[in-house]
Amino acid sequence: MKVLVREKVKVLAEKNGWSQAHAEGYMDGETFRRRGTTPSGYAQVGIDDYCLGFRAAYYERHNFASIVSFPKLPLARR
Repeated sequence: MKVLVREKVKVLAEKNGWSQAHAEGYMDGETFRRRGTTPSGYAQVGIDDYCLGFRAAYYERHNFASIVSFPKLPLARR
């Protein structure tokens, strides 16, 4: 199982041009978000590649399709 995770991190890093640490953080952030687990303070405020990747995956951004499916969210006015 660990070998598969390492391979997935490697592929993700190569595909997106990220460092290994950024890809590893991204995968961990995605896992934490899906499980509903609260991240550590380090992951929330750290400035290294791991933390940047973690936050990129953990904090979802709402695109137009998700706003349409959740009509109670306010639309940003420009």
